[in-house]
Order: sequence, then C-alpha cells, then structure tokens
Amino acid sequence: MMLASFKEVNWTDFVEAVPAFFAGVFMALCYSISYGIAGGFIFYTLVKIVKGEAKSIHPILAVSTVLFILNFIILAVIQ
Repeated sequence: MMLASFKEVNWTDFVEAVPAFFAGVFMALCYSISYGIAGGFIFYTLVKIVKGEAKSIHPILAVSTVLFILNFIILAVIQ
C-alpha cells in the first residue's frame, strides 16, 4: 500500500524525489513512520542547502530538522 503512493512522486524533480525515497526507505527499514517523516525532513533540508536554495527553507522546517537530528543523536548516545 505504501509503494502505491510512490507513483505519484515527481521523480524528475530532485528536490522532491530524494526526500520521498529516503522517507520510504526509513519507514521500511526502521518500522517507524515517525523515523520516515524525520528522514524526509532532514533530506529535504539537505537537498535545498546543497542546491543553494537555503533561503527558501521555512524557519519552522529548519527548527524541526534540527530537532529531528538532535533526537537521532540523543537516541544514538543513549543506546
């Protein structure tokens, strides 16, 4: 059912395709929708920064991305 929504992704748009791919991979490998969403946020922000479009990132998205990264770091240190 999850793979059915992949056909709606614009795979020719790099900014849309990379986060969608990694969100799906994270969801499948981690068995967690929240980790998939976090991966999508992180990779969307990274792609925008690498493409030089960092100014188009909304501040709420930037803060969410930083919090997701901190969450992953804290989980890695605790375990």
